[in-house]
Amino acid sequence: MSFFDETKNFGLMAMIAGLVMVLSAIIWVVNGFELGLIGMLIAGLLLLVFGLGVYQGESKLNIGSLFDEGVTSKFGLVVGFIIIVGVVDIVQGIFAVNIISIVIGVLLILFGLLMKMDLSPILKKIIWVILLIVFLLGIIGGLLGLVGAFGGELLWVVLNALNAVAYLVIYIMLFLYMLSPEVKSKMSM
Repeated sequence: MSFFDETKNFGLMAMIAGLVMVLSAIIWVVNGFELGLIGMLIAGLLLLVFGLGVYQGESKLNIGSLFDEGVTSKFGLVVGFIIIVGVVDIVQGIFAVNIISIVIGVLLILFGLLMKMDLSPILKKIIWVILLIVFLLGIIGGLLGLVGAFGGELLWVVLNALNAVAYLVIYIMLFLYMLSPEVKSKMSM
C-alpha cells in the first residue's frame, strides 16, 4: 500500500499541521499577545485531535455519523476534514473578528454535511468536481507555501516548511481520495 493510500498517514499529516499551528500560536503569544492567537491555538488543537483520531483509527471527536465506515474510510476522511476545516475557520474568525473566515467556515460545514445527504446524482457530481478543483488548488497552494517558507529566522523557516509539506501532502491525499472508487461511487461518479 502506498503512502498516499494509507489513511493513517493522512492522520499523521493532520497532526503535524495542528502541532505547527499550536507551536506557532505559543511562540507568537510569547512575542506579544493578540486575541486572534487564541483562535489559532484552539484551531490547532482541534486539527491535532482530529489527526490523532485518524492516525489511531478511532474518532477522537464526537462528530456524529461522519465516519459511518470508520475513520479509515476515504469518504469519511474527506467529509470529516472539510467539516473540521470549517470549524477551524469559524474559531479563528471569531477570535480574529474576521467575518469572511466565519462565513467560509459555515459554508465548508454545510458543504460537508451536503455530501452526507441523499442528493440527486447531478448535485453529487457537481460537488465532486468542485472538491477536486479545490483540492488541486490546495496542492498548488502547498507548493507555493513550500517555496515561500524559506526566508527569515530558522525557527519560522522550519515551522513554515513543516506546515507547507503537511498541507501539500494532505491535499495530494484528498485529491487522490476523490479519485478512489469508494468516494466516486458515493458521489455518483
